[in-house]
Amino acid sequence: MKLREEIARVPQRAARVRMAARHLTRFTCDDIENMMPGTAIKSIRHAVQDMRKTGEMRLIRRGYFEFVGCEKKRTLLDVVWHLVRSHRHFSTDEIQRLSGAARATVTEYLHCLRKLGFIRQAKRGQWQLVEDPGPSTPVNTAKCQKLKRLRAHGARRKEE
Repeated sequence: MKLREEIARVPQRAARVRMAARHLTRFTCDDIENMMPGTAIKSIRHAVQDMRKTGEMRLIRRGYFEFVGCEKKRTLLDVVWHLVRSHRHFSTDEIQRLSGAARATVTEYLHCLRKLGFIRQAKRGQWQLVEDPGPSTPVNTAKCQKLKRLRAHGARRKEE
């Protein structure tokens, strides 16, 4: 029951399907539908087919799939997060130098992590890790929502 609640909290349908498939390992689309009540079976089938194309899942026999997973390419934010976790006390310049990311990227992400409550600014340019949620890179959800609003606004303006 706890897994169902955890899956329900994930905002993207594909990510929910991926999480259920990873848990089940071998499954049918009906098995995933049982873990994701209220989700249309057609949308689950589309997500599974997309993941088959990327190699995350493979067909065992008609209607039966296996979750294989795939290595996710590390982004600059993944590298920055890894450095933040490993250093605990660090400067903006140090993270920029070690990650190879642009200063603006590092600064923006550090401020995002501060807003999320994972780090705090000790003094100008110096940071400290306060809470470590684990190796998964935290995402700037506020920025994602802002981009969605901007895209929706642009689409409305195109229609007019």
